[in-house]
Amino acid sequence: MARVKRLKVLGEPAYYHIISRTVGKEFYLGDVEKEKLLKIIKKYSSIYFVKVIGFVIMSNHFHLLIKMESGDTYKDEDLEARIKAFYGRDELNVWSLSDFRKKLSDISEYVKSIKQSFSCWYNRVNDRTGYFWGDRFKSVLIERGECLLNCLAYIDLNSIRAGIVKRPDDYRWSSIGFRVKNNKRDKFLSFEGIFEDDNSLRDFLRYREFLYNKGAVAKDAKGKISGEIIREEIERDFDLGEAELFRYRIRYFTDGLVLGSRDFIKSSYAMFGGTAILKKDRRIHKTGLTKGIFSIRRLNSISP
Repeated sequence: MARVKRLKVLGEPAYYHIISRTVGKEFYLGDVEKEKLLKIIKKYSSIYFVKVIGFVIMSNHFHLLIKMESGDTYKDEDLEARIKAFYGRDELNVWSLSDFRKKLSDISEYVKSIKQSFSCWYNRVNDRTGYFWGDRFKSVLIERGECLLNCLAYIDLNSIRAGIVKRPDDYRWSSIGFRVKNNKRDKFLSFEGIFEDDNSLRDFLRYREFLYNKGAVAKDAKGKISGEIIREEIERDFDLGEAELFRYRIRYFTDGLVLGSRDFIKSSYAMFGGTAILKKDRRIHKTGLTKGIFSIRRLNSISP
């Protein structure tokens, strides 16, 4: 079966959920490796035209939620500085500025730089050869607003579903843990596309409340934020109608291809229909995630 063509928005900003796993889903990523991978992600996110909304690094995979920006909005001086930061030297005699603008606004190049840099480091320090990462990374085009917010919560609740911590912000290799730990001292993460103010204290508290709400219900103790913790951290009651969906790995956030409102799905068909999606296959499917979020693909809402 031919693999699905990757959907890339060209010439304008777009939000993506990125997932990549180790080869054979082996548990290669310990504390040292997670710290190194986070450092590499931060480095290339400052070089490429990227804003990171969220992330989590687990023992055999990582998630990134990003805004990929167009290089056309950046001045030549900024582009030249990024080129030097990338290579440690001036490479303008090899590539033109327009070539670099294209490269640094390409999601595939961005993830490739992260994964290659980490695998080279890992193989070197472990005297190892061969592939570190498994199949090509997945990417799902995400609509800004509510859909982006739900996807961020899904990412930050990975450590709860895995039974690693009792509070999501206790997991240091996640965006919620990073935000709590750094208290806005580090500009690595953004709430752009979710909240208008983008990183105000009020928005952080709003997101934390939303996140704990989503993690409040689970049938087994490993996937649940306890009632006691909810009372301690949030100090209020929540509407838990949709939180139970987050007990599992939600397939739409990893396999949905495109998620958003009906209008967003229609605009995506208009953009990609001629190259990636046959006319006869164009549908708008309910996801069951929350009201108003639809998908190009029809999938079971959740899988364990």
